[in-house]
Amino acid sequence: MFSLSSRGLTAACTLLLAAAALSGCSDERLSPHSVVDAGTEHHSDSELDRWIRDSITLPYGIEVVYRQENHAGATTDRIYPPRLEQVRPALEAFRRLCLESFAAEGLDRPNLLLGRAPLRLYLYGGTFRDENGMARLYLPTAGSTAEMALFNLNAFSPEDEGQVYALTRSGLHQLCKHLMAVMPYDRDAFSRISAQRYTHSTAALVAPWSYTTTPQQQFGLDSWANKRGCLTMHGMVSAEDDFAEMLSATLCATPAQVQAALTEAATPDTDIDPEVNARYAEEAKQAYRELTAKQELVEQYVRQVWNLDLRRLQAKTVRRLHSYVQQHRSHD
Repeated sequence: MFSLSSRGLTAACTLLLAAAALSGCSDERLSPHSVVDAGTEHHSDSELDRWIRDSITLPYGIEVVYRQENHAGATTDRIYPPRLEQVRPALEAFRRLCLESFAAEGLDRPNLLLGRAPLRLYLYGGTFRDENGMARLYLPTAGSTAEMALFNLNAFSPEDEGQVYALTRSGLHQLCKHLMAVMPYDRDAFSRISAQRYTHSTAALVAPWSYTTTPQQQFGLDSWANKRGCLTMHGMVSAEDDFAEMLSATLCATPAQVQAALTEAATPDTDIDPEVNARYAEEAKQAYRELTAKQELVEQYVRQVWNLDLRRLQAKTVRRLHSYVQQHRSHD
């Protein structure tokens, strides 16, 4: 005759209770919020979320990530999610000064970015500095150009010319870099021009960069870089960064400022030693040749691949950048 021990009876009861619990749940609807997604917290559809969806996500296909739990392991003591009240003002500037700058007539779509924009945008409250202490325009650890980030949003104000410039430079650099990936440029031809210049790290750049103080100096056209055949110090890291900087730095500078960078490249340093002066003269000629050769390739790329005129695009973005701060200051 079959009998159960006390231990077996306990196990059987446990199984029966579990079966009853499962049976009782069979008629209930499962929660649409997965418990597997352990690192996240469900949020209601807020007014901010609806604005992001209607203004950024639906028109451009960009998911915006600004909450703490959704940043996963990307946060450090230096980069962290922004304060909630800073999100919309920063995104309004990004939409106006970056996304809408690629709208133009004569394209196969109303905006060059439609169907080509990055898939995800991370927002951070603090400035990102790399392992060498240099502030960067993007996260070097990003898996691909399909992910981008905007930094220092807790300090952002639409009335602050420096902060508006930094956000625009970062946004345009990353958008240009993504367009370079989905609408390829002649990487080999471009890379050969200044191959010996690229540092592949900011270690050699952080010393001259440390003398900069304003966002315009930190991320703008730079005489030290000009004399080495590049528009900015950030362009000296790699050929990919250089091409993106030739695009994005130009879009945030006036024609006169770009011409001044070319003049700086062509102007040799001076020394009391004639031999040193001769060497400086050759270095200046080389820097100018490299800068103008790259400028020609970049303008050709924009014309032939983007079907746009870089000079006209530059005029539009510079006007927007200049008027944006003035408009917000006048509304106070």
